[in-house]
Amino acid sequence: MQMSWDRQYGQDGHVWGERPGELALFVVENRRRLGLPEEPVDILDVGCGYGRDALYISRSIPCRILGIDSSANAIAMARELCGREPGGSVEFHCCDFGEPAAAGYDIVFMANLYQVLRPDERRRLRDAARRALRPGGLLLLSTLSVNDPEHRGKGRPVENDANSFVDEKYVHLCTKAELEADFDFIEIGGLFEHEYDEPRAGGKHHHISWILWGRGRARETHAEDEGME
Repeated sequence: MQMSWDRQYGQDGHVWGERPGELALFVVENRRRLGLPEEPVDILDVGCGYGRDALYISRSIPCRILGIDSSANAIAMARELCGREPGGSVEFHCCDFGEPAAAGYDIVFMANLYQVLRPDERRRLRDAARRALRPGGLLLLSTLSVNDPEHRGKGRPVENDANSFVDEKYVHLCTKAELEADFDFIEIGGLFEHEYDEPRAGGKHHHISWILWGRGRARETHAEDEGME
């Protein structure tokens, strides 16, 4: 997956422009509804790409952000964008999403990453997010819906992987029930479909995505994390 995204970023550069994505816009527009405090919060942006969401959020919300992505090209572009910003509240690291050892993030932010991961990778991402999120912390996710007109039914269906297709790239489309089951380690505060036009190099795509947010449960409800029966 890393080489594929490295190649895309190398060819298309800022493929989605410098405008923030829909999940970042949602966070900033709904900061009071989400209960974000006035004091700085620690945010982990998983699959940060070239940093457009992290930089937008950092301009609008008091925070410290670590953006991580497995694409070296994306991180290089993110650091270049970040270098134009004053303050130094945003950092970018090139690594796999399962690598960061730090936990206790107030917010784990995952925009449009879940949809490009195979089942085992989606499970690893959920485990990594659960480890990174402090009890009571806020998880935010956007991912493509089964009703997405851009990808639904296009390409080859993936055997034993419902609502997944391979065209030029693998893509997985989620149902509401699937997300509710996958993210049972949070108290879901909101889960709804969002329809929008996404700018891309070479033209726009029309999408329907899920936006999910919720608060992490207390650690003692996940005894398996401590190796207990």
